Amino acid sequence: MDDYNFLNIPDSCFIGSTIYKKLFYENANLSTTDKSLFTDTINKIIWLYCLKPETINIPAYKDEVREYPEIEVIEVILNKEYGLNRIAEIIMRTIPYPMLLIFKLEDKIQFYVAHQRINQSDSSRNTIDELVFTDWLESKSVLFNKLDIKKMRFTNLYTLYSDIVDAISIFNLSSIMPTDNNITGKEAREIAAKIEEIEQKTISLRSKLKKETQFNRKMELNIEIKRLEQNKNKLLGGDKE
Repeated sequence: MDDYNFLNIPDSCFIGSTIYKKLFYENANLSTTDKSLFTDTINKIIWLYCLKPETINIPAYKDEVREYPEIEVIEVILNKEYGLNRIAEIIMRTIPYPMLLIFKLEDKIQFYVAHQRINQSDSSRNTIDELVFTDWLESKSVLFNKLDIKKMRFTNLYTLYSDIVDAISIFNLSSIMPTDNNITGKEAREIAAKIEEIEQKTISLRSKLKKETQFNRKMELNIEIKRLEQNKNKLLGGDKE
């Protein structure tokens, strides 16, 4: 696939097969709303690549928490932008392998990744960790160079996938604040989560402020909003404490 040459995935991993929506209708226990979401939003789903020991000569990985026998690269061609988090969750739960999920809308793409864990109560199912995803990316995004898998660790499929997740996490943070070369993917996700939490709290407080009629309570809310904004500015200034 010429569109994804920047990933530098060997041709031996190429699949290029259509994944029919019927797979999800029959296996994902979708609600009527979810089925409508798939029908209306998705044009086509393509299984682009499968990275596994037989195709890329990288060992599989398994411990008591995770099992990564292969990594999938799946492209979802969209009719419109709607409900992408839910679509990503459904696809990742139905196809129980770590994946680089690529949403494509016209000439823009968006990446979704998430580590997965073995479900301790049902080993046939997987538990998805936090979804990590980008905004819409134009054709010359600096992230593409960071996703060259030949620059990543080939220790096993878990370390390779971790490097993909970390590259996206660090890129996401660098788009809203200065970062240095020493920051780890875990640190980037933690800082981004703190910023998101502050922003959500601020939105909630501003909503309360609009409805509040008591002067003293308005003052309290304004003080709390100011404190949150100061904390956010500290984080954006690179203070990791």
